[in-house]
Amino acid sequence: MQDCNYYLLKYYRKEKDTMKFNPFKFQVPLAAGGISLMAFNYLQYAVPHGEGLIRLSDMQWEKLSTVQNFLYLFLTAIMLLFTVISLVSTVILLKSLIIWLINREEYSAFMNGPPTMSIGIFVPIASMSMIANVVLAPLAFFVPEISSNIQSLMLPGLIFFGCLWLILFALEFKFLKNWLTRPLDGTKLNFVWLLDVFAFGLVNLTGTGIASMAAGKEVSSIAAFASLLALGVGLFLLVTKLGYLVYLQLKSVSLPQDAVLPSYFIMIPIICLFGISLLRLTQYLQIHFSFNTEVISFLLINFSYVCAIGWGIFSVYLLSSYFRKYFYRSEFSATQWAMV
Repeated sequence: MQDCNYYLLKYYRKEKDTMKFNPFKFQVPLAAGGISLMAFNYLQYAVPHGEGLIRLSDMQWEKLSTVQNFLYLFLTAIMLLFTVISLVSTVILLKSLIIWLINREEYSAFMNGPPTMSIGIFVPIASMSMIANVVLAPLAFFVPEISSNIQSLMLPGLIFFGCLWLILFALEFKFLKNWLTRPLDGTKLNFVWLLDVFAFGLVNLTGTGIASMAAGKEVSSIAAFASLLALGVGLFLLVTKLGYLVYLQLKSVSLPQDAVLPSYFIMIPIICLFGISLLRLTQYLQIHFSFNTEVISFLLINFSYVCAIGWGIFSVYLLSSYFRKYFYRSEFSATQWAMV
């Protein structure tokens, strides 16, 4: 594990590095967008409103209790703040990403690194998929022009999803080719290796969101079919990689170094993303084909959240010494974003 930890510490910590940019920086808008969506989802299901997604105009403040006013106002402020952070940081980082991609030397050095470093190329894809969800939900909450014309965004959204889908599969095939043609050193693997699975989950979230929201059956069906294919590949990667990582950990005499440990938490959003994506596919079937999916929807969402909570409890217990002895005095490590 020493070589792996060397690269992780080199690229994750705030150290002087010849590389001025790396894709892991996209975890900033990714995490900010996730927090914004959490606040939005709470309001979506807690506040009574009409059909579709909740909007700022649906908030009837005068009819709410004092506690509700305080809570909902706090969540609205959180959603606004982190929506702005997510959008602004994305614009800044996209410029750096384009420059970095043009510099073939830095890009090649990154991609030829160990799997837990080069896998970071999937972070911008996950982040851009998150931005699509931020635009269609939290940003639309504040901007009436977006919320009132949400259906007109479905076709552009499908095109954007299609671009992410193609890039995601192209990169995954490239990585699979490298892993099959070059020896894979198990000592250099940890849960950061699941970042491509995480990207599949977020791209699926965008695609199934379009499938469940679009009024046009053609747009909805294309998004559903593409998402179903990506879901199948993503679930296969999840089962295969997770099984191999568990096998490697059982063979190991100890846990990875402290800087790597928070990556265990990446399984929580992965489980939730795949669960919500499957739920949205059932909504697509219900809307466009009148299938009765109440039972399967209930089972899917509850099973995914039970698994996520179970993994969270297991991870906290497993890393208890990390939190007690290391976390508060540690330097920044990008794996800590997994906890967000």
